[in-house]
Amino acid sequence: MRRLALYSVALCLLLLALPVATQEEEGTIAKIVFFRAKPGMNQQLEDGLKKHMAWHQAQNGTWAWQNWQYETGENSGGYGAGTFGHRWSDFDNVDVGEAADLADAGQNIFPYVAEGSQWRYYQFLPKVSKPPAEGTATLAEEVVFHPHYGKDAEFTVLMKKIHQAIEKTQWPLNYEWYMLMSGGQGPEYVLVIFHKNYASLQGPEKPFPAMLEEALGRQEAEMVMEHFGKIVKGERSSLLRLRPDLSYIPEKGGM
Repeated sequence: MRRLALYSVALCLLLLALPVATQEEEGTIAKIVFFRAKPGMNQQLEDGLKKHMAWHQAQNGTWAWQNWQYETGENSGGYGAGTFGHRWSDFDNVDVGEAADLADAGQNIFPYVAEGSQWRYYQFLPKVSKPPAEGTATLAEEVVFHPHYGKDAEFTVLMKKIHQAIEKTQWPLNYEWYMLMSGGQGPEYVLVIFHKNYASLQGPEKPFPAMLEEALGRQEAEMVMEHFGKIVKGERSSLLRLRPDLSYIPEKGGM
């Protein structure tokens, strides 16, 4: 896992150079809730989540809801459920009745949820992401990154250099980047690295520093790596497992 952490940190520092978005990109907004069960009520909560997802299906909901469970990190045992690929205006006209949705959640979910659940909005950054093929990822490493204030220009330089390096070397890694828009302490960026199984957690055969040196040359690669410690304020990582049984995917796609 040390090798994985190394290229995770490197990628974190790489792409978080994006400036704060001044204008929404089409279909890039995600709404995510983070929560956990009350002590001893995991089974009741999961049963309630299944009932609530069945309710969305019965309402012919067009929005997909993915549910991931944290296996490591400070949220171990908790869940993250989200709907992705939206415009801001979508939340003015949700796909199912909002009052009825809350009523069903109030009956099947809320009684078993511990205090401290959080709703957040993120923006997906497609220009610096390499999503996996649909349905191929069952595990994901989440790396939450907080840059130092005022380091956006340096982030931008690193992002351009390393993103070009990844494309040039065709480094085999699937990941998505998200930028916090509302609901937490910012600036915050989230790197999600996707895996098809636990064996793939070992990471690419060629480690990140070697890939960077191949693309940029030794001197420039070392310069980029030296900037890591100067730019990051801190980062934390977690491993998540997809819970299809607690998710809802409309038969004809959906957001």
